[in-house]
Amino acid sequence: MSPPAQAAELRRQQNRADARRTILDATESLLAESGLGGFSMRGLVERCGYSAPTIYHYFGDKPGLIDAVLEERLEDLVAQLERAPAKANPVAQARALCLDFARWGIRNPTHYYLMNQPKAHELPPDSAHQKAVDLMSKPLNALIQSGQISEVRLELIRQSLWACLHGLISLPAVQPDFDWNPNLLEASVDVLLAGWLAEFLPSLEFGGGNNVES
Repeated sequence: MSPPAQAAELRRQQNRADARRTILDATESLLAESGLGGFSMRGLVERCGYSAPTIYHYFGDKPGLIDAVLEERLEDLVAQLERAPAKANPVAQARALCLDFARWGIRNPTHYYLMNQPKAHELPPDSAHQKAVDLMSKPLNALIQSGQISEVRLELIRQSLWACLHGLISLPAVQPDFDWNPNLLEASVDVLLAGWLAEFLPSLEFGGGNNVES
């Protein structure tokens, strides 16, 4: 490819990247303002300046566009989970990850809602969503590998944790005017972990406020 052709191709690639970025940023802004129920392609066209056919060219359809926005936000979550300080105790590690995940969901209620909706397209195995699931599962899987908990029992614990975290994330979003106790998240996670795992791991110490020690 000649230098002029290379330069032209680089410009085309940059233009495509700029268009995608503008559309994604406008979508994110509209979702933050109006939620999924108030989001429309007409509003997006007005906000981003690109036509509907152009948007569909880059993202396929509306669900594909929403999935692309969510994937970016989930990449932020994965980075946050990966930064969690390593704990020698797998239960302490699970606690840290649960708290980080819940805080992300509380900060990003619309994205958390989208994450829990049925997907129009099958997610690839290397998606940020799957990476987040794998990171959250890793410390509790260590309990299976060490023979301290059976897979059947651990699946029940996972579902219990998920249900608890879902309530802790969702309720403040639907009832923002309620006077939620600032210690509710940590106290709830600590009590749940203590209730499920103390009998299997009697060496665990639950300190002040039921905090799991590392």
